[in-house]
Amino acid sequence: MSKDKVGVEITTVIQQCEFDITKIYHQKFTTNIIQQSGAQKPGLALAGYLKYLDPNQLQVFGKTEIGYLNQLPVQEAEKRLKDFMSKKVPGIIVSENQEVAELIISISDKYKTPILVSSLKSSLLIPRLNNFLYRHFTEKIKINGVMMDILGLGIFITGKSGIGKSEMALELVSKGHHLISDDLVEFYINSNDEIMGRSIDRIKRWIEVRGLGIINIVEMFGVGALLDEKKVDLVIELEIWDPKKIYDRLGEGDLYFRILGKDIPRFKIPVAAGRNLCTIIEVAVKYFIARKSGSVSFIQYLEQNNRNESI
Repeated sequence: MSKDKVGVEITTVIQQCEFDITKIYHQKFTTNIIQQSGAQKPGLALAGYLKYLDPNQLQVFGKTEIGYLNQLPVQEAEKRLKDFMSKKVPGIIVSENQEVAELIISISDKYKTPILVSSLKSSLLIPRLNNFLYRHFTEKIKINGVMMDILGLGIFITGKSGIGKSEMALELVSKGHHLISDDLVEFYINSNDEIMGRSIDRIKRWIEVRGLGIINIVEMFGVGALLDEKKVDLVIELEIWDPKKIYDRLGEGDLYFRILGKDIPRFKIPVAAGRNLCTIIEVAVKYFIARKSGSVSFIQYLEQNNRNESI
């Protein structure tokens, strides 16, 4: 397992289609680093109250900010902008394709601050920026295994190397389920405090099948076979069958797998010759869904029958 936490270049924001960037001023400064999650509207900072301005955050200029600056006398607007820009914010993004005044462009150039223009309204732009930046700045961890979407749930499948995780994932994809990542999964906590699993870029869409090599899952099954990320609902841990071990035969064990300090429900499934692992995993997911929906376990069923017989 490994952990990492990095800043985000303005260039990375520009590359995201979800922000619909239509214009860029001062491209030479887009290597500036955003060092704090979340995007901030400057508000009173443009009026001179800089106490709560976070110079590590991306700044969003909506109609209020642009309108306020445009109605100020030129000398006053220049002073406000210089005070604001002197804090060395990493970048500014202007919403709704608003026209950016030459004064703003020239002062931002002096303070090496790039300006991006988006077609989106502030009410849509800010949540998207917050979610995007949160994914980058939240604590992350990478764990070996396979992440899949099975029956609409995010399933992380783990186990020792060579146990058959990738081959099983390939069979599940061929049955219509979705691959998120093979071999290595990156987990992070989203803004809803949920554990999310995704692939890392260099191995996204690739899956290793012993005897065939590393194949492109999209070329084999189409773009619909691959998802970017998924909330983790269940962990399935595969282990080699041990005839000396006593396994849970009634499904009453409450097992959990800890990821980033959160406990995720877990099933332990022994792997042995002759067991159809793909079918067992599908049934495990259906069983998990049924239990969440209130289905009674075998023990509960027996207890209910015993109570009825005693009446």
